[in-house]
Amino acid sequence: MSLASAVLVAMAIRLRWPDGRSWVRSRLGGVPPSVPPAWFAAVVLAAGAVVRPWVPRPSGPGVVLVLTAVAVAGFASLQVRGARARSAVVRRRAEVAELVGLMAAELRAGVLPQRVVAGLAGDFPVLDPAARAADLGGDVVAALREASTAPGREVLRDVAGAWWVSDRSGAPLAAVVERLEQSARADREIAREVEAGVAPARATARLMAALPAVGLLLGSGMGGDPIAVLTGTWVGAGCLALGCGLACAGVAWIERIAASASETR
Repeated sequence: MSLASAVLVAMAIRLRWPDGRSWVRSRLGGVPPSVPPAWFAAVVLAAGAVVRPWVPRPSGPGVVLVLTAVAVAGFASLQVRGARARSAVVRRRAEVAELVGLMAAELRAGVLPQRVVAGLAGDFPVLDPAARAADLGGDVVAALREASTAPGREVLRDVAGAWWVSDRSGAPLAAVVERLEQSARADREIAREVEAGVAPARATARLMAALPAVGLLLGSGMGGDPIAVLTGTWVGAGCLALGCGLACAGVAWIERIAASASETR
């Protein structure tokens, strides 16, 4: 059974990274690999089946402790994924602000819009579909709108609208893109201020969630044995589960308030 479970773990990892180089590329490129929840759950279950023969079956309060540990680990995983998603949005917002600024500069210099898109696509892969559409005489507006669907790249939707108006009416595109660049930079600065404002609240919530663990260490250092009470009795295990639940709820509440502040800025 353990051998079969080990084979399942190896197959899951192999299917997740089929060419064996995705992790290396993600490290070199600075983009963390995204692991879907289904794959993560499958790998965790298979790994648990591997180590199960060497782990004693939990009984009594141990069941509550195991469930609490699994719930806290899942909550921590969601928080990490949320933090990575926010970092990705910040990177996209900075990338688009730089992209629109370079586009405005080249348009002011008299370069044709199709040439601008083709020239910037080498440094900004997000423009690859639009560059291919411009070379083949396709729909550049649709390509830009498709690129704007990712969070942090909403300005490209306005660029697509300006491109559409310029194609239909012959109006110059440079002035509109320059205004969009100013708007993108202003939005980026506002987002920075909002993130700086909610960062202390996030740090305080995480610190308050970690303080009970520090209290347990202090209690053990003073000659008590609070860990044995929390892990060896039903009342202690229930209190531990309730405390972990309240700590996670507090962190989630602060994250929700911070997210609302970012959405309504």
